[in-house]
Amino acid sequence: MGKFTVKPPFAKYYILGLLALGGCVTSTTGDRVAYDHPNASQQQFFSDRAECAAQAKGIRQTEYGSETGINDAIWDNCIAGKGYSRNDATGRIEVPKDLRVTTY
Repeated sequence: MGKFTVKPPFAKYYILGLLALGGCVTSTTGDRVAYDHPNASQQQFFSDRAECAAQAKGIRQTEYGSETGINDAIWDNCIAGKGYSRNDATGRIEVPKDLRVTTY
């Protein structure tokens, strides 16, 4: 298999494209993940979070086989259905890094 190289004049567009894609996945609020709810405590959020994670747990097929994970659409619907809205910038219920739900 050949090596992929980018030659001028397209090199600058390739680099600009990579920078643009990097901007799409970088949060403007850094690493903070937080939610708002009119009256839930952080303890209630973690209880609801566990329930939603259990409901959204599933298996997906990849090119390397199957893997277990959390379905993002089911997770989003469940957590929103319990009255939470994600607000990384100013949300009052902050989720520690080691307790975040990673979705697919």
